Amino acid sequence: MNKVLTSLALAGAVASSAAMAADDKDVWYFNPAVGYQIFDSDTGLDEAGTGILGVEYRINTHWGVELSADYAKPDNEDDIQGLDAEVFGGSLSGVYYFTQQGAWLPYAAAGVGVKTLEYDNNTDDEYTQLNAGMGVRSFLTDRWSVRGDVRYLYGTDDSYQGGLVSLGLSYLFGAEGEQAGTDQDGDGVMDRKDDCPNTPPGVAVDANGCPLDRDGDGVPNYRDKCPNTEPGVKVDEMGCTFVLSQTQSVKLNVLFAVDSSVIPAAYRSELAKVAEFMKANDGVKGVIEGHTDNTGTDAYNQALSQRRADSVRNALIKDYGIAANRLSAVGFGEQRPIADNSTAEGRQKNRRVVAVVQTQAAE
Repeated sequence: MNKVLTSLALAGAVASSAAMAADDKDVWYFNPAVGYQIFDSDTGLDEAGTGILGVEYRINTHWGVELSADYAKPDNEDDIQGLDAEVFGGSLSGVYYFTQQGAWLPYAAAGVGVKTLEYDNNTDDEYTQLNAGMGVRSFLTDRWSVRGDVRYLYGTDDSYQGGLVSLGLSYLFGAEGEQAGTDQDGDGVMDRKDDCPNTPPGVAVDANGCPLDRDGDGVPNYRDKCPNTEPGVKVDEMGCTFVLSQTQSVKLNVLFAVDSSVIPAAYRSELAKVAEFMKANDGVKGVIEGHTDNTGTDAYNQALSQRRADSVRNALIKDYGIAANRLSAVGFGEQRPIADNSTAEGRQKNRRVVAVVQTQAAE
């Protein structure tokens, strides 16, 4: 009996000290209950009502540990005088919660303890007892929950077998928040510690329950389409660098002679500017646009404008080292004049080539 009294005293002490010491991240349950205990026929005892006092500490999302003590006063099943008894029990059990989601939280439990039978004839029997069983907890409020529990009991010393069914009203203390012992989003971090309580199913999280973000750009891995963003770079909602489409027109001012696609030497500096820009921006691609005045037929001017565009493109590739796949050439003929074709000055301005360069740059 001394061992059992020690367990009972320890359970009370643990409950008291836990209540005083618990912070808002700890979860403790005070588990008083009433039950019905069945004894092995070898004990000579009838079934009896049982009072139970337990203290449970939740280690993490799934695991907990409970220290409990119980008391029963069964009659002798054969009504033999002097063989009624007082039964004291104490145990330490591990508790495993299968889920932290939903209104009902099922669990399995197993542990070891001691059982003492003190008969009225001043004899007693004490033995080591194993227990295993299942139960379920359901929260009624933020703090109060009801718990049902069924245990199989096995005395290792005398092969005593029995059972204990109980129903209790538990009080949660130490943690804050609604149903603090639960994990509503099922990410493995209990709600009391979960800074991101609505994580989608299957998403890997950190110790605080928030989705992992390997590159630290503020977009979690499971949504990050660009998972290796450099530190400090501003990204969009998909984790990719903000991109601005910038269209930059570079006027070559290559003015051609009538019916000619030969680039005058005086305009080589204009080509060099375009080449320098493209070499400084590896992602840039350019479109070389050729144009003519309205002298001649439409078909002829179309072909002439294409030859002019090709001439500039080829010069950028051969003379300035720009990759061919970064440049394209298109002739527009006389379709896009920028000056009046009725004057010689206007027609000269229209005999031109323009490089349209499209860039993509981070914001």
